[in-house]
Amino acid sequence: MLRNYSKVSSSVLIHFQRQNLETGFVHTTKRIIMSGDSSLSNPTNGHSESEPVNKGVDGVAKPPDGVLGTKCFVSQSNPVTGQTEWVMQASDYDYHQEIARSAYADMLHDTERNQKYYAALVKAVQLMKKKGHKVRALDIGTGTGLLSMMAASAGADTVTACEAFQPMGKCAKEVMTANGFGEKINLIHSRSTDITVGTDGMMPRRANLLVTEVFDTELIGEGAISTYTHAHEHLLEEDCLVVPRAANMYVQPVSCPFIRRWNDPQPLQVREGEEITFPPQFYSCGGAPSLHDLQLDQLDEDLFTPVCDPVTVFRFDFSKGGQLKKKDRSEVVVKSQVEGQVDAIFMWWDLEMDPQGEIILTCAPRWAHPSGDQLPWRDHWMQSIFYPTKRTAVKQGESFHIISQHDEYSLWFETPSLGQTAAVTERPVCECGLHIALSRQRLAMLGDPVRNNTYLTVLTKHITSSSVCLCISDGSLLSLMAAKLGAKKVFALEGNLLCARVIRNIVKENKLEDRIVIIEKRASEVTEEDFQGFKVDVVMGEPSFQAHMLPWDNMHFWYAVSSLTPLLSSNVCVLPASMTIHAVAMCFKDLWKIRAPVGVCEGFNLSIFDKLIKTSSDIVDENVEPQPLWEYPGQAMSQPTEVLSLHFNTPCLDVPLAQHNRQLVFPQEGTVNGVAMWCDFDFGDGHIISTGPGQKACVGQNVKWDQYTRQAVHLCHTPLSVRSGQSLNFDVQFKPDEGGVHFVWNF
Repeated sequence: MLRNYSKVSSSVLIHFQRQNLETGFVHTTKRIIMSGDSSLSNPTNGHSESEPVNKGVDGVAKPPDGVLGTKCFVSQSNPVTGQTEWVMQASDYDYHQEIARSAYADMLHDTERNQKYYAALVKAVQLMKKKGHKVRALDIGTGTGLLSMMAASAGADTVTACEAFQPMGKCAKEVMTANGFGEKINLIHSRSTDITVGTDGMMPRRANLLVTEVFDTELIGEGAISTYTHAHEHLLEEDCLVVPRAANMYVQPVSCPFIRRWNDPQPLQVREGEEITFPPQFYSCGGAPSLHDLQLDQLDEDLFTPVCDPVTVFRFDFSKGGQLKKKDRSEVVVKSQVEGQVDAIFMWWDLEMDPQGEIILTCAPRWAHPSGDQLPWRDHWMQSIFYPTKRTAVKQGESFHIISQHDEYSLWFETPSLGQTAAVTERPVCECGLHIALSRQRLAMLGDPVRNNTYLTVLTKHITSSSVCLCISDGSLLSLMAAKLGAKKVFALEGNLLCARVIRNIVKENKLEDRIVIIEKRASEVTEEDFQGFKVDVVMGEPSFQAHMLPWDNMHFWYAVSSLTPLLSSNVCVLPASMTIHAVAMCFKDLWKIRAPVGVCEGFNLSIFDKLIKTSSDIVDENVEPQPLWEYPGQAMSQPTEVLSLHFNTPCLDVPLAQHNRQLVFPQEGTVNGVAMWCDFDFGDGHIISTGPGQKACVGQNVKWDQYTRQAVHLCHTPLSVRSGQSLNFDVQFKPDEGGVHFVWNF
């Protein structure tokens, strides 16, 4: 995050810049910091503001830490209205944001991980003491202090812990003290690479036992290679023990057209003789720069075919200095068990936790896991999917290469046939623009045959040779569908410049430049000249916009249509015509843990950490968050209930404030730990595009969620036991002037 400071009178104007790795955008947020006075002037209208700052999930104002009354106006882009707005927040909002995002709840709820770290530390300490050595343990990146306390409990004579994030370091010290380890553990507020050793150093002597957890789903993405390398060179004795001692990486090539949609656009048959095709460079590109991590266990095994058994491609030895390479390559020859194509490569890894390598912690999916279907749940380490730059066709019994490469932080894989070599020696990056403009989820949505069939059916009914169409969605193929169906003229409103470039390339590939006009503007900026004298009689949207987070953010379509009303035909057809928000009470198997307090973990009380996280989360987090629920199993505990319905044929600002009290009734006893919500977009004649369940949610059964969108979910801080006939009441409010949908939960 980059910050540029410039003073504005007695206030401070701060520009925050963040780059979204999925979209490639750099988002700039402006803040005007005000101090002292609780009555502030809005910089956009000069009006006095006296509203409470930092509303938590219960609606109660949360004053900032430090100087009471210090507030700031924050410039934010509203995903619904498309406008830039000034919102009042605490000046230490970013501080609390950092703390809230430091929640390790899913990791600390990973019982297998915690127990195996503890067991490995016990074995390592015993082994060192059998050799007659005093144990001097070092914990790099201590977080809550859990691993340090485990080392001390296991019998280490001294323990040094380091934590660079100051608020978490302060919390760790309090946790250690509360658990009786305040004097035994030396906590250093520093990065491990800044620790000095010696008489006047931060550590008097080098450590002979290292415990650390610096892994991500990609294993090396958090800098494990450099962390271990530096520790061995500067902080550890040569004859030291390391927990974990090593990692093994596995891959499995698969054939799967469904998975390929996440990386490759799919040709679309519009009607006989009319097909939407894509530029060749879209298929030979390195793909998105970010890791594709997901819960592979939730992927239906009928959707993919393993090309061969899993194979080991890398071993990372953490136990000795000089063993880890910043760049490495391995080549394995495997024999295909099927005839088909290598569409993707699944990757996971395991850890050898103890010095003898007897305690194994694996991230394998269910079909490769030693425990089969009895898998521990973890969201901090999942599996990942990689896409070779070239798809290799294979025959049953035919051999091919798996070439694996890594640099200090990233991995990439190729699967050439025998006799061929992988030309990619550096990490592949997107050069075609498609994978930067569109997220994988969005790219897969464009290839969803169910959605596309619905769009084509609806458009076929409404489009004639005299139709003038307007498409309002980011990176949408609707404009090409309309042109291929014979519309007289098609305008595509693309407010996102990266998406506009992609659609322009697709239009050119399909030779539709004379039929489709791309308008690179916001709806509020469009003029009559942009429509070249035409009156639009069909407005269509999927709708889907890059800025959306929650499902209902896509009603930006409605706001765009409303602002364009003077430029549209009086009898314009708006598709979709309405949006309905639905809700269902849920009992999630594991997802609730990401917001649940840890309490006692392996005998150590972490309630101080829980309090720190909850305080900051109440300040900065909304009470509804987006999640791809298809990755997180859960049973419906109520029938779905309509929450709010909005009709797009009425201008949005003509709609009054909507306030409703809704009720979710529990027909059977059980546990409720969340409420899931989604949107249905109605295109008429029973044609619905839903971001929710693929089939009706039934009480007591797992819900099958749409795999191309994220749903909205409210997670309970503590799961609730409910009886048959009980209900959950909640309030929903829709403010047309701001496009906000707000909830108050009455558990």
